[in-house]
Amino acid sequence: MDKSILRTIGIIISYVLKIIMIIFLFISIWKLFWIWIFGCILALIVSFVPTILKRNYQITLPLVLEILITIALILHVGGGLLGAYGITHYDTLTHFVSSFLVAFLAFVVIYILDEYWDGLIMDKYALAFLVVITTIAMGVVWEFNEWITDILFGTHEQWGYDDTIKDLFIDMIAGLVMAFIGVAMIKRGSFDELTEDLGEQIDKLIIKSNKDETKK
Repeated sequence: MDKSILRTIGIIISYVLKIIMIIFLFISIWKLFWIWIFGCILALIVSFVPTILKRNYQITLPLVLEILITIALILHVGGGLLGAYGITHYDTLTHFVSSFLVAFLAFVVIYILDEYWDGLIMDKYALAFLVVITTIAMGVVWEFNEWITDILFGTHEQWGYDDTIKDLFIDMIAGLVMAFIGVAMIKRGSFDELTEDLGEQIDKLIIKSNKDETKK
């Protein structure tokens, strides 16, 4: 399929997801769920960050990343607002999507640095391994965050030992899935196409930074 058509479809999906988030906001206001009113507003701000970066700073994030961010936010907010976390395996799905988002973001950042920054030279398989480790590490940080939140505020974010281990296992699976997909895309050359715009912008920033250092 033509690249421009795919991008148009992606943009439509992105706006549809944002409309769903706005609907969630109205539901929260209607039900006077203040915590989810705040959650929806915060999620909307985060979902529009890629648009703001492009408009104000000419930084173009991959459209797939924008869509993943919005989906992760919708699943989390929808789970709390609509009680979907009570559905079997819904929490597992939400956790997987969030972990996959972290893995995708890590893959994009490391790949671009490897391609455009002389300070990093990395084999694609080493890159994949680093992405898996990074995803697991971020999962550990998140579990610590839930544990501390439960201690300080008396919440029940952690449902027990089994739930914590399951979440960490999901983090690993999400990292592995992204690693396999990322390596396959690099081999086909499609990951380079996916990150081309952002890569060129990073390259310009690196060149500008080097020129500024030379002047000093």
